[in-house]
Amino acid sequence: MIKVFNPKSIPAPSGSYVHGIAIPPNAHLLFIAGQTPGRMDGSIPTTFDEQIEIVWQRIGAILAEAGMGYSDLVKVQTFVTKPEYLAKTSAVRKRVLGDHRPTATLLCISSLATPEYMVEIEAIAAKV
Repeated sequence: MIKVFNPKSIPAPSGSYVHGIAIPPNAHLLFIAGQTPGRMDGSIPTTFDEQIEIVWQRIGAILAEAGMGYSDLVKVQTFVTKPEYLAKTSAVRKRVLGDHRPTATLLCISSLATPEYMVEIEAIAAKV
């Protein structure tokens, strides 16, 4: 069983995440590369709202292919290119993950590898 750690000796998480997760031996691990908002036809949406939705859909497809779901995520690392995207990022993440709380990092950076990308998310999932 996956064990969550939120020590009382440090401040509680300030968002929808936990401070630490221990994965038991022999758990099935899935490492998801940074997912970007490109569509199947190669086009890139021009709004952040569309981009964040596509990225989470892609993560869901990878999880499903591995026989997993969003509730198996243990680490999510999100990169956005503007501070004004932070609130929307958190809102979409909460909607997609529901009550599930993986560990998380949310970074605002100056740019991603393709200038049109506004968001990229990488993740780790574990199933016991």
